[in-house]
Amino acid sequence: MVNDKSLEKLELEIAMMVRRLRHRAPDIDEKQKLQQASYLIMLILSDQGPMGVKDMACRLHLDVSTVSRQAGDLLKKEFLKKTPSQTDRRSYTYEMTKKGQEAFESNRGSREERFQKMIDQWNEGEIEEFTRLLKKFNSLVEPGC
Repeated sequence: MVNDKSLEKLELEIAMMVRRLRHRAPDIDEKQKLQQASYLIMLILSDQGPMGVKDMACRLHLDVSTVSRQAGDLLKKEFLKKTPSQTDRRSYTYEMTKKGQEAFESNRGSREERFQKMIDQWNEGEIEEFTRLLKKFNSLVEPGC
């Protein structure tokens, strides 16, 4: 069993990390072509390939209607295209367009620069260990879909 002090420290550090990242978000969003929600949709599509709204919603821990609205905004900007699903005629599969890929890569570059500045003093081993632990933590809160 984990002691209470360790849990308190963990909770504080996670809360402070979220707070600091949210505090920076408005300034960052003004400089980028993609809002956070749009970026996450495109990140998932870039990483896992074309998929439907239900799968995206599950991976993002969001309601299907929310993801559908966000995907609709990306369609209007011509960052995504949708095609009828091969398995279910009632649904669609979304994928990035060339224009969307360019916007995504531009945003990804900006984000990587920001992260590089944050962890500039870390060595490769520390980065890999932090990534491993974050992935392990995130897998605990991953939905069962």
